[in-house]
Amino acid sequence: MKCKNIALSIIFLCFVCCKTIHAQTIIKNESWKQTTLSPAEKKNLATALHFMADGIGKAGMKVFDECVAADAKIYTGLKPQGPIEGLQEYKQTFEDFAAAWPVSEFIIDEAFATDDKVVIRFQAIAHFKNDYYGVKATNEIVNMKEVHVLTLKNGKIISSIVSGTNFPFEYIMYPVLKDAVIGNLPKHKG
Repeated sequence: MKCKNIALSIIFLCFVCCKTIHAQTIIKNESWKQTTLSPAEKKNLATALHFMADGIGKAGMKVFDECVAADAKIYTGLKPQGPIEGLQEYKQTFEDFAAAWPVSEFIIDEAFATDDKVVIRFQAIAHFKNDYYGVKATNEIVNMKEVHVLTLKNGKIISSIVSGTNFPFEYIMYPVLKDAVIGNLPKHKG
């Protein structure tokens, strides 16, 4: 426990002292690697891994341009009112998020491909550095765990459905998320 507290203190000092920290991407225990993929599945998996590691993990907007279709639809809590519509909106939404919640470590836990789908499960350590979506920054360090189900066509991501177990993030963001999510729920008539 003492080592963990020291490690968290070091991470916090890095966040406070450094202006730019690029996330370290780790691909953890590659026992999940598939051995019988078609050439298209291999290409889709490589594209998705590159996008997740260098686009999402390092907030690389050029990687978004390389990997995401112009008309992609992204279903994520970063826009709780509905899907992100298109590459440009995705880049702006993610840039805003990454500026507020910079990632120091990005770990791909597993990934697999089938036909036109790639599923990637990862975790990231982020720090609430700047105000976001109307919530004041708290400087808290949180672990985020997500699964992205990506659909690809012609080598580009055309859809992503994001599912997360990001309770610290969600609780911190609750003051604005409750209205964006719960405020739009239909009411039962009866």
